[in-house]
Amino acid sequence: MNLDLLKAEWQARDQRLEQAVRMNTQMLRLSLLEQHRRDIAKWGWVDKYEIIAGTPVFIYLIWFLGHYAGVWQFALPAFALLAWTIALPILNHRLRHVLQDMDFGQPVTEVQKQLAVHKARRLHLFKWAFLLGQIVWFIPFLLVFFKGVFGVDLYLKTENFIGPSLIGGVLFIPLAIGISKLLSGRLQHSARFQAFTDTLAGKDIIQTRQFLAMIAQFEETPDEANTPDSN
Repeated sequence: MNLDLLKAEWQARDQRLEQAVRMNTQMLRLSLLEQHRRDIAKWGWVDKYEIIAGTPVFIYLIWFLGHYAGVWQFALPAFALLAWTIALPILNHRLRHVLQDMDFGQPVTEVQKQLAVHKARRLHLFKWAFLLGQIVWFIPFLLVFFKGVFGVDLYLKTENFIGPSLIGGVLFIPLAIGISKLLSGRLQHSARFQAFTDTLAGKDIIQTRQFLAMIAQFEETPDEANTPDSN
């Protein structure tokens, strides 16, 4: 009789534990869904900005190439700007489309993995868009803008400025990454700038990879526990 009571007690405890696990899983799923909605809302302004700022730039570059396509020293920077203007919105749209189509009915660990991978891709895109953008949108844009709007050839007006500026832009990339690594973790008083330096330093991507490795190890644990003892 005592054994039956003990067995019933343990079954009741198992049921309560399962209910608690299901409740915690549901709460985590809702938390991830809310994070997902916030991320999509944040990207809404990005799409609007790209449309508002990118459309006149696109029209101007098409007009410029229609007049100077045969002049290679102006056509090359214009083509670089046009490629950037087209490619970056497409990449951003693809990332947002993947985020919108995410299935939250999957196991929680799978949802966490997909969100982590998406975050790493987004941070990687932002990092290189910033580092390469300062090259594309400085000298090339000035060349195209002054030639198209004012008819001024900056190659002739600033012949000793363009070359060093381009070299400086290229050297800025490793310099910015190095400084960000030095500052990473030391700017707690400024959360936004800290997040910015962490992204340039690659710290966020490293943390995402560590998180994915932790999830993979967690998923392998049940398999290891169910493996028969060779002894």
